[in-house]
Amino acid sequence: MADTPLLDKELWEEYGDDEQEKAFDMLEDLKAQHDGEPTMLYINEEEELQSYLMWFARMENLTYEITDGVTRVC
Repeated sequence: MADTPLLDKELWEEYGDDEQEKAFDMLEDLKAQHDGEPTMLYINEEEELQSYLMWFARMENLTYEITDGVTRVC
């Protein structure tokens, strides 16, 4: 069996539902805006994609915390 990255964008475009894709794209955008390699994801407590963001954070070895501030990476 060939190794397929768990966060392969093509895989999500083919099999992921809309909320998964939105969360994946959101995390990728946040990481792209960050200088360097992020280690922490802060997720707003009202974020509708919160559970997917937590899931993707674990997959990328990012520590996450629920906050009343904006969703961001550090």
